[in-house]
Amino acid sequence: MFTAMVLFCSIHITGNCVEATDDRGPYLTEKACQVRIEEMISDTRKIFPHMAPIGVKCDQDMGEQT
Repeated sequence: MFTAMVLFCSIHITGNCVEATDDRGPYLTEKACQVRIEEMISDTRKIFPHMAPIGVKCDQDMGEQT
């Protein structure tokens, strides 16, 4: 299972960053996670045009540790 995560930073203010973690997932495949990342980037650009994606990640859930 994969969880989509994107780090957005302001293009105007240095050090002003926000990490967005998807709340729709997790996703069964990394490809589905990547598709969700693209949606998150597109949606965020519409709402916050001054924020740019700096990093993306499909965080793999390794299950519960025993």
